[in-house]
Amino acid sequence: MIPRITISSDQSSVDDVWDHYLSIRDSIVREFAAAKKSLVGKQGLQDGRLFGMSREELDSYFEGILEEVDIQASLFILAATEAAIRVDFLSRVYNKRKDPVSRDFRHIYVSRCDHNKAKVRFEEDILDTWSEHRPEIRSDLGRLKGAMKYRHWLAHGRYWVPKIGWRYDPGGLIQMITNLFGKLGLAGA
Repeated sequence: MIPRITISSDQSSVDDVWDHYLSIRDSIVREFAAAKKSLVGKQGLQDGRLFGMSREELDSYFEGILEEVDIQASLFILAATEAAIRVDFLSRVYNKRKDPVSRDFRHIYVSRCDHNKAKVRFEEDILDTWSEHRPEIRSDLGRLKGAMKYRHWLAHGRYWVPKIGWRYDPGGLIQMITNLFGKLGLAGA
């Protein structure tokens, strides 16, 4: 018997992650503005974390927080992207869709079953299959693969110097993923 993966209802969509990120970022920016106003207004910084900071230290502190929020959002955006693509994969397999991509996905799924577990590789099995069937989006899929290297680096604690082209910012990722999802016909980026 071929195992079925139970799809969780806990997954976040890319849109959900983006909205959450914007809320957090806006909150931090408001806190930063209030702290600068307190510093300028000679009231002094009352927050214990900020007490005694100079303007330069305050700027550096909040820039560091915003950078870390961007990094975390990028990780979560890429994780949600993988989840959406994997759910599409499973849907195509379980619903036995007849298009060529779905047929190849079913073959991959069956061939990857081992001891009642399906070990489908995201990049090699899913993304490469899309690339074979949709050569016009090969470069888009290549960009996602590059972003996944960034995600792996983030997910493993950033303990090595990554060999990636650049850091992926949340806004750029959202644009890239929304574009790719549109081309793949996936809903809810």
